[in-house]
Amino acid sequence: MGWRAYHEATKHTVERLTAERRELDWAHMPAPFRHYEGAPLVDLPAEMGELDAEGERSGAEFLSRLFYYSAAVSATKIAQSGMRYALRVTPSSGNLHPTEFHFATRGLGEWPDGLYHYRASSHEAERRAAGEHWVKAVLETTLAPWSREARVVLVLNSIFWREAWKYRSRAYRYCCLDIGHAWEAVRRAAREMGCEVHAYGHFLDDKLRRLLNAEGGEQPMLIVALMGDGASGQGVKAETEWWGGEANVLSAETIAYPLIESVHRAASLRESIAPVRQAAEAAERAGDVRLPGAVQGGERYAAVARRRRSALDFQANAGPMPLAVLSAILQEALAGHGCDFEGDLSGMPSSRFVTLYLYVHAVEGLDRGVYRYAPRSHTLALLLAGDHRVAAAGLSLGQQLAGNCAVAFSMVADLERAAAAHGERAYRYVHFEAGAVGQRLYVAAERFGWQGTGIGAFYDDAVHHYLGLQPEQGQVVYHFALGRAVPDPRLSEPSTAAS
Repeated sequence: MGWRAYHEATKHTVERLTAERRELDWAHMPAPFRHYEGAPLVDLPAEMGELDAEGERSGAEFLSRLFYYSAAVSATKIAQSGMRYALRVTPSSGNLHPTEFHFATRGLGEWPDGLYHYRASSHEAERRAAGEHWVKAVLETTLAPWSREARVVLVLNSIFWREAWKYRSRAYRYCCLDIGHAWEAVRRAAREMGCEVHAYGHFLDDKLRRLLNAEGGEQPMLIVALMGDGASGQGVKAETEWWGGEANVLSAETIAYPLIESVHRAASLRESIAPVRQAAEAAERAGDVRLPGAVQGGERYAAVARRRRSALDFQANAGPMPLAVLSAILQEALAGHGCDFEGDLSGMPSSRFVTLYLYVHAVEGLDRGVYRYAPRSHTLALLLAGDHRVAAAGLSLGQQLAGNCAVAFSMVADLERAAAAHGERAYRYVHFEAGAVGQRLYVAAERFGWQGTGIGAFYDDAVHHYLGLQPEQGQVVYHFALGRAVPDPRLSEPSTAAS
């Protein structure tokens, strides 16, 4: 099954949701953390220090900060039942976290060369293999001439069952969005420490999966290479050795979802493909709203990354968002990503697949209405005037937070153009991009004292009808909302590890 058939089959409608309603099988809920039992553990320093490009730090300190600000446990919640569960730096649908972080290192200050898995539950590295060749071996599954000098290469894997347990066949969408969240979090943390970051979606799936020997249903989805002097000192060379470790069992029983298996298999690569030039964005039109210069200031990334939460709802009467703040958030959200499927690694202009449509409910100096954002001209085109709070909530499966917020978004992806460039693989890429944009919206909003939440559930075709879109003009892949969050009394103090 190709992406078109999968996308149609997993669209939400009232009829489908009614027919598919069921109780969750709590007895077989997947374990939230992956461990590779038997792999030697390497401690990561608990003292983080500054997240910046200045000063000297060892490889262990570099890796500790990288994961602390991109993948670690950041807080806990206590449910009404008394159950305590962990939140992480990056968001995930249902807080189920299908993404696993594997990484290879070479020449990283005082850190043994090898292949590792990040154990998020205890903020440690599991050493799966020793040897300096692992970085080169991972990169050889890609067309990656820009990253030959990388000293750290991450492979972001996904465990589809973690999301499918709750969301069934639609879970593949959410897994891809979560890869985008994780990619952007890694990119931002690494850049704060002075690294260049390049991401590669074009890799040979079977070759990379065999190389990692990742178990328990993990599938490689994205490679992220880090270049630069984020860590000082010489690496620790080690003779080639393999420990591997045995992946812990997440559920006593898992259920296969043929739609997920089919679309993932169709998107897998068996031979290398090169980046493809993409179409340019449409020019500014007369009458479009030109946004003001972005407001300066805001908190630094390190101050807000671990504070980020997904708002449960928003204060409907909290007051409007300043237009300059919205301008800053939009500029940050759609900057270039640095990846082989966007075109900007090979000197081509960054070209996006995702367009932002805004449901403006409360922005100071901007009339209520539905707008389309053009990032190159930094303008908003008014599509529908008036109050759309009820519609925004209704389109998001009746979730009131999409109407109570200051601004809601529909991320609409040009799936046909993406597929023309990258074939079936494109379905992953548009969701990676949307997830990365969502992570930027989260962080940018927090920097200026606002909050966000991603919304993966919406009535797909109803959104298209409301926005006046034909299928060839794009399809919605993600919803989002920004506003003043309602306080969540279940949150506990931030933590480094799960308790």
